[in-house]
Amino acid sequence: MDKNKKQDYLIKAILFQFLFCSLIFAFFYSIKYTDNAFFKTIKQSFFDEINKSITTEEVKETFKKIENFTENEFILTDFSDELFTAEILGEGGKDIEINNEIISNVSFANYKLNYKIFSPVIDGIVSSEFGERVHPINGTLGVHKGIDIALDEGEPIYAIFDGEIIEADYDQWNGNYIKIKHDNDIISVYCHCSKLFVKKGDIIRGGEVIASVGSTGQSTGPHIHFEIRIKDVSYNPAYALKDAKDAV
Repeated sequence: MDKNKKQDYLIKAILFQFLFCSLIFAFFYSIKYTDNAFFKTIKQSFFDEINKSITTEEVKETFKKIENFTENEFILTDFSDELFTAEILGEGGKDIEINNEIISNVSFANYKLNYKIFSPVIDGIVSSEFGERVHPINGTLGVHKGIDIALDEGEPIYAIFDGEIIEADYDQWNGNYIKIKHDNDIISVYCHCSKLFVKKGDIIRGGEVIASVGSTGQSTGPHIHFEIRIKDVSYNPAYALKDAKDAV
């Protein structure tokens, strides 16, 4: 095929394609304005095909997340079975109501203990701080006399110092709770326990297991309400917990 014939062939092919596309366009244009119902049927069939449901297995295969990557490759991990839900952290207990008055048995002052305490629990999450808050259950404004530490039910609770158990009981606010009297007029308080392993009058050592984490009394979930009182005044436990050591 010489050069002139090639050019004629290409021109004819281009003209044919243009004519064919024009006819298709004219056909659908005429349908749209002359038979609207027929056009809508075709349109609906087209979108039904596009929007076909993807199977669960296809989603699992396609829906991946990037867990780690290097310069040249991505390591993909299937996470389609993971549940994306908000975790409810336990808190609760009774607060002192605020009525524009000075609360005599709560202090916001800093303090320092002579010895490091044992942490009352290990690897918990503080779900409610010491101080003013809106109560999570009854919605009233009050002063939280301790801190709430959320963790799994049944986890051990440890005594922070050597001392004597002065209360090991139950009430509607604190659930199962323990109060320990230590030297220098210090009292530690542990509330919402699932089980108590000590009784009133027991002498215990710092780091000894005294109870297990629960959600008894007024509580939104498993946690420990923990207080430190010095001369019957509640102080922020966070100052002491900052330097606390884990029980062995």
